[in-house]
Amino acid sequence: MKTIAFCVTSDLSTDQRILRHCKLLHDQGFRVILIGRSKADSPPLPAVPYSCKRWNMLFTKGPLFYFFYNLRLFFFLLSVKTNIIWSNDLDTVFPSFLVARLRKKILVFDAHELFTEVPELAHSSFKRTIWLWFEKHCASKADHFLTVNDSLARIFEKHYAVNPVVIRNVPEYHSVVPADKEPYVQDPKTLVLVVQGSGLNHGRGLMESILAMETIPEALLLVIGSGTAIPEAKDYVQSHQLEAKVTFIPRLPYLEMIQITAMADVGLAYDTHPCLNYHLALPNKIFDYFQAGVAVICAQQPEIKQLVSQYSCGIVMEDCSVESIRTAIIRFKENPGFLTACKQQSKGARLTEHWGVEQTKLLNLIEKLR
Repeated sequence: MKTIAFCVTSDLSTDQRILRHCKLLHDQGFRVILIGRSKADSPPLPAVPYSCKRWNMLFTKGPLFYFFYNLRLFFFLLSVKTNIIWSNDLDTVFPSFLVARLRKKILVFDAHELFTEVPELAHSSFKRTIWLWFEKHCASKADHFLTVNDSLARIFEKHYAVNPVVIRNVPEYHSVVPADKEPYVQDPKTLVLVVQGSGLNHGRGLMESILAMETIPEALLLVIGSGTAIPEAKDYVQSHQLEAKVTFIPRLPYLEMIQITAMADVGLAYDTHPCLNYHLALPNKIFDYFQAGVAVICAQQPEIKQLVSQYSCGIVMEDCSVESIRTAIIRFKENPGFLTACKQQSKGARLTEHWGVEQTKLLNLIEKLR
């Protein structure tokens, strides 16, 4: 039985891509050791059939977190018996690369995003240079290179002459039973919108969505998850007495989250920050909206736009301004027939846009790893 050390810096509990990959590897006969961290607000880890290491870190963000996490990961990988090291994103690639070369092990690299183009690096050329060095000299030298969509694959292919395997972050197929609306809305005429994710950070369009909601009657926005933009958004909602229009729900186990999402009418899927990482993103929430059977509002991000257009399941805005968001929401409110049609199209998309289909690409890679 071959052993895979699966390395990530997330807290694991809601990282569905990681959990799905590890489960499939386990089911295919690999011994999996999943390595991540545990934060103060981390939900419990769901029951999994493989080994997990969740480290509590003294520093939880910034350079000191990355330094000490990578140092700990390096010594752990040196000590554990493994055949394959699977590095997820640039923040685990340096120790993974070093140990793979020192111990002559197979290195798999999975780029979940365009890490060097995130907003946090936009004004720090020094930090960005470091991450670009890791990308060029470690990630691109991996024995197998994965990423999450075609747009990112083309960029990595152009820059490093690699041929990434594209495995999108799509969920399992679920026959979802919607949660009860009554705890959230009493008027059945209320249009319920939802935005969800564990990375609701600045630039993800949260504040613009809240501002758009202010003047729309009989509408409610559910914000499910966590992120750096949440505290400011909560303060704004409270100070402007918008509690009847915006409800915040903390991170939930996946099945609970998807049931609440299915109770909504429309899912929001757009980012407002102009960085390339956001522009080319294909977030898993778009596939969650398909599983939940809700209509979608998106903008000009090519990967999201292509799916919404392909399935005719929503509205593609010209931009992410407050006015454009407000106009799209009102269009759904005033055209119930159009809303119903979009929801039906979204529900139809879940028949093909699910892990049962997408996992074939990972199974092909697994055969090579054997």
